[in-house]
Amino acid sequence: MKYLILATFSILILSSCFRERIDIDLNEENKKFVVTGFISTLDETQFIKVSKTVNYLGSLGIDPVTGANVTLNTNMNTYTLAETEPGTYELPTSWDPVLGADYTLRVEAEGESFTSVHKLRPCPEIENLRQQIDDDVDEEDSTFIYQTLFDFQEIPGEGDAYYGIDYKKGHIAGDSLLNGGFTNDEFIDGQYIEDVELTEDDRLYQIGDTAVVEIYSIGNQTQKFLVDIELEVYRGGPFDPPPANVRTNISGGAIGYFIIADARREEIVIR
Repeated sequence: MKYLILATFSILILSSCFRERIDIDLNEENKKFVVTGFISTLDETQFIKVSKTVNYLGSLGIDPVTGANVTLNTNMNTYTLAETEPGTYELPTSWDPVLGADYTLRVEAEGESFTSVHKLRPCPEIENLRQQIDDDVDEEDSTFIYQTLFDFQEIPGEGDAYYGIDYKKGHIAGDSLLNGGFTNDEFIDGQYIEDVELTEDDRLYQIGDTAVVEIYSIGNQTQKFLVDIELEVYRGGPFDPPPANVRTNISGGAIGYFIIADARREEIVIR
């Protein structure tokens, strides 16, 4: 899932315009560093992308930054990320996530230094994952009629937010930010939440499909950032506001966003 989300971050960073006067040659003579990363506790490759902005009137290709020194640390451990391809820096598979800790990402490149801090908030377990027939579907006209449901215990203490998505195993729908949903604990703090639905009408399941459900504990500020992304990418109405750069949590003059999230993933075979 992180791959297309990171690509979405980069497209926005490279193509968004400002509310102020636009300098056409902004990204030719005054390139900015771009740092993006969505680290999770799932058992898969975790990485950070480092690049530079490109001309938003030209090709939207990536300008990777090579040879950077990228580290991720808490008060207890420091991990050095290895460059596995130009501009991509992978976290060691041996890293040991510490729930509740503040993680500091530090990027040093071409004599400049950029940092970002993000808390690794604990994620609730996915409970009672199950299937049901979507009430809005005519069972006689389609074999794609099932949706997933699950419950979870929201963690007491305000400030939590969640990103959730479900998709058919192996399908590219799992890589699209558009297919996910956001919520926070403003009105559900500490409650037991039942019958959570993530399946969209255009992504229903048929018998034999393996459905994958994922939730990520991201925090309120990151939820606001992802909403910014959604509003900028999925626009097109006549009353949409002018495009604008999305928020960043990278200090030192770079743009982009760093996320670290505890996550849960469960699968169910539709029967």
